[in-house]
Amino acid sequence: MTELSFSAEPNGNTIARDELKSFTNQIGSNLRLHHDNNEIKDQVIDDILNNGRQSLAKYEDDIRPRIYRAEMNSADSKLIVLLKKYFYRRWETQCERSNEWFISFLTQYQKEKAPDLYERVLTRTAENGNRYLKNCPILSIVLQLLFENIDDVCLKNTDIFDKLWSAITNKGLKSITKYSTYIKEEVMNEQLDKNQSILFQALREYHRPQVFSLLKENNTPEMETMYDSILAKVAENGWPTGKHDIKQKIASKSDQTLHSNQQQQEADQHNILINTDG
Repeated sequence: MTELSFSAEPNGNTIARDELKSFTNQIGSNLRLHHDNNEIKDQVIDDILNNGRQSLAKYEDDIRPRIYRAEMNSADSKLIVLLKKYFYRRWETQCERSNEWFISFLTQYQKEKAPDLYERVLTRTAENGNRYLKNCPILSIVLQLLFENIDDVCLKNTDIFDKLWSAITNKGLKSITKYSTYIKEEVMNEQLDKNQSILFQALREYHRPQVFSLLKENNTPEMETMYDSILAKVAENGWPTGKHDIKQKIASKSDQTLHSNQQQQEADQHNILINTDG
């Protein structure tokens, strides 16, 4: 049996080293970060790449006033444009092999479905970095695009997004109906249909490491054949219910395996006795 494997860096950097170096060099050049102390320069750039343009406020004293004002106050400053490219590349490189559907989803919004909304979400990420991406950028971006009425003001001044996140990860896909105020009705109905739901796929990705870890931890027989069906159930019903179902399945499979082994042992012993008597 082929061994299943899972590796993920939810907010890690999967961009190639040379490309990442190009981004860091451009940021350093734009901000005129020519400190003798490279540690400060690296700290500023690393903070920006993880926490977006808003993190620059912490380093106002390290940047020339004219450059700081230009980069912080302009909606299309060199830094914000560069960060938008950076975060898109990060999503792209994280998903280009295993989650091509996500890149297709982004492209659809960018070019056809809702270019303004796509731009708003990308800019929000460039401004705030990982702040709203939580521990699963794929799920976060999908939610931000689908629930378009959760805008920047709502994100900053309420905990609606946190509640939506908690509901959908703990209670599953159907819990989105409680947040119908923030999503178009036709979009919600489309997402409730598992056969065409992008959100359902995103939830599968969110739960994938937990499901894999639990199955591997219990050395589950027939793990490969169970994996997809369990992921689907967890995405539909949420983690607590899904975890309970997984443990029941594991127990059932273990009992079946134990019973099968006992039968085999009894058969082997019977054959030994027959051969001995003979």
